[in-house]
Amino acid sequence: MKTYHSLSKLSFLKKYSYKFLFIAFLGIHIPLLGLVFYALFATEISTSTFILITLGLTLGATALTLKILDSLLKPIILGKIALKNYVEQNIVPNLPHEYSDEVGEMLKNIQFTILRLDEINKEKEEVTELISHDLRTPIAQTLQIIGFLKENGERLQERQSNLDLLEEIASKQLKFLEDMLRILKTKQIEIGVKSFEALSAAALINEVIDNNKTALNQKGVKAINTLSESTMMYGHQIGLKQIFDILLSNAIKFSQESGEIYFKEKTSNQFLEITVEDSGVGFDESIEKVLFKKFVPGHLGTNGELSTGLGLYLAKRIVEKHNGLLEPFSDGKGKGASFKVSIPLEIQIDTSQ
Repeated sequence: MKTYHSLSKLSFLKKYSYKFLFIAFLGIHIPLLGLVFYALFATEISTSTFILITLGLTLGATALTLKILDSLLKPIILGKIALKNYVEQNIVPNLPHEYSDEVGEMLKNIQFTILRLDEINKEKEEVTELISHDLRTPIAQTLQIIGFLKENGERLQERQSNLDLLEEIASKQLKFLEDMLRILKTKQIEIGVKSFEALSAAALINEVIDNNKTALNQKGVKAINTLSESTMMYGHQIGLKQIFDILLSNAIKFSQESGEIYFKEKTSNQFLEITVEDSGVGFDESIEKVLFKKFVPGHLGTNGELSTGLGLYLAKRIVEKHNGLLEPFSDGKGKGASFKVSIPLEIQIDTSQ
């Protein structure tokens, strides 16, 4: 890498191919330059001496050129080894990222790809652990109830009670799996400035509320949209819906029956701020610190609703892709909670995407 690093400092060798051609050019002309100097300064030149000098300079220049060209291949070999080590041993490399030629870009792409693959693999393992953990208990309960029904199926009152419990367990697990699949599907959506559009904030929130009507009605909770019909927001339509769907779903989950959830708006410092506010169970500082982490064991809702441990993490990522901010607020347990989503009023280009 030393040769490649040294040549990369030369401004006229910006491309990797230029580096190769430069070394090849020097290798070809070193013998010629040697012969010119010998002819200029030597007093006598015999044919045999001339031939020997020519052969010596040619062989020496060829060997040196091949050695240098071989050293120029090291960054490519480094990328190959990094890929091989990751595939065979799951070793994440730390490839150089300061070079701007074709090989430098290749090393950056290899590093980025490996990091993404490693992240995906870890998430897959975490999802598997989460699903297996959250399914194990209800499946065990289901088997216990089935065993009880086999032995005591004649008792009609207890039979009906256990059937109702089975239905409740199955419904919760179905909802959990639906939420998990929905969230995992949304993680695959590419969100970038090119896909942003002007949207009616009030209409978007109304659609989110309509999508959650069943959950709202089951708890008797009201979702109240106070946004102005004229308020516009810029962003990825599906992504923004997912943000507020997650926040509303959480607010319903942790609200008491007959509670109220408000969507409020405010414009501040070139940002549209939309707050989802509930009067539910709230949270303290210890919970606030882990709210946006992946797969943190979720708390059960007020009616025992399960949590995927992914929702708020995903919502925060989508907000950040809009160059925005997602902030949680609560005065403590039992005092409700609010989540403020701040989205730029104008499209901002994030060069890191």
